[in-house]
Amino acid sequence: MLKKPKNEQTVLFYLLVLIFAAPAFSMNPNEKPVLEIRSTAAILSLDYSPDGEKIVTGGQDNDLTIWNVKNGSSLMTLKGHADDVVAVKFSPNGRYIASGGVDNKLLVWDAISGDLLHKHAAHRDYVRDVAFSPDSKWVASASWDGTSMVWNVLTGEVIATLTAHLDNVTSVDFNADGSEMLTGSGDKTIRAWDTKTWMQKYMLQGHTDEVWDTHFSSNGRMVAGGAWDNKARVWDVTQRTQIHVFSAHTSDVWSVGFSPDNQLLVSGSGDRQLKVWDLATGELAADLAVDLFKAEIECVSFSPDGKFIAASSRDGFLRVFNTPSVSDRKNAYVNQKITKWSVKDPFEKTDDYQSRLRKTDRQKEEFEEEFDKKASDFFIKYSGWEKLTLGDYNADDESFAVTSPFLGKLRVVVASREAKNFKEVFNEKFKDMKIKSPRFAVKQTIELQDAELTVPEGKEFRYYYLRPEKSK
Repeated sequence: MLKKPKNEQTVLFYLLVLIFAAPAFSMNPNEKPVLEIRSTAAILSLDYSPDGEKIVTGGQDNDLTIWNVKNGSSLMTLKGHADDVVAVKFSPNGRYIASGGVDNKLLVWDAISGDLLHKHAAHRDYVRDVAFSPDSKWVASASWDGTSMVWNVLTGEVIATLTAHLDNVTSVDFNADGSEMLTGSGDKTIRAWDTKTWMQKYMLQGHTDEVWDTHFSSNGRMVAGGAWDNKARVWDVTQRTQIHVFSAHTSDVWSVGFSPDNQLLVSGSGDRQLKVWDLATGELAADLAVDLFKAEIECVSFSPDGKFIAASSRDGFLRVFNTPSVSDRKNAYVNQKITKWSVKDPFEKTDDYQSRLRKTDRQKEEFEEEFDKKASDFFIKYSGWEKLTLGDYNADDESFAVTSPFLGKLRVVVASREAKNFKEVFNEKFKDMKIKSPRFAVKQTIELQDAELTVPEGKEFRYYYLRPEKSK
């Protein structure tokens, strides 16, 4: 039991000890990079291979370099551009690499052999960004000439040319099912295109200066943008509304990226800072590269498994950091809230202030509970359940195995008399299934404790109990 502090100075010291004594509250939980690569030229672009074992970079030396992520060794150098390489991207199937350069060219490479497959020279100004469709059949380019073009990867045929933007086109990305393509522009807008008709579906506005980067979340429910207004912004795709504005950068936001589980956003800036944002709370989760980079951070990316964040800079360094865990995010949230809560109001009596500070432990618990609720609510709304896959049925405990890429192995309880029908309708009606009343435990990860899976049956719904797989 702590003794009652004798005066306000003692109370303040007591509070500072509570807040800062525990290293778990650090805003920089993983300050040291787990991998550091030094290039002889500025590194202007990067991308992970789909298996997460390699990173390709493009630089001011006009070359692409493929790196081994485990030891930082150079595996291959690809030569073909005549000027800076400002965009690189692996295809989802891992077979190709696309690159864009200040030489106005889009190049497509064989990712295994390093052979140049196609050189596209249709753009009249430099190619700022490239992206593959999810099936790896198309590659899109965004150019400073004000157009975005879509090409057949195998034949080199032009599929579409988009000209609606009123300024340079700086970024391009496809959603997970390939039905939409994004473009960001110097006209301050982000536009989404229907990939069947190549007509504009919607436009996202909010940035007050040139948009420099834009991405879909992995399930297509959110869009992020980084711009010369020093801000990163996030929109809800369904509602077409802006849900977050992140304003901590003091210079242009050159690059943004969602974590694979859609819980975090990373941003890299001309202010040399690498920031990780918690999308559930809207708060800063971590500053990862304080005083490390000596020039602008040009490109950022999460690894495919979400465990790491890579960032490259004009200073020639590529650095890889551990991604903040859920507990890191929780500690950062509580720390920020406690720090704000502890400030004495100018109209607050000293006795009242001292009394309030003695309740710091309880207030900390309330902020922890607040984080848990926000994290759970956000997970339900934006992480999605559409990637659940149905496994085998266990007749003894009357349940199906279910696998979620974000929640791991689960069981859905289905009576044996209903099991056959459930299996038949699962794929057909899964898009109409809903998760009801989920309960989560927020630990190192967000763990589902239990929920109800609702399946439509005519005008009614049937409910099935969903729970984690029991550990053996």
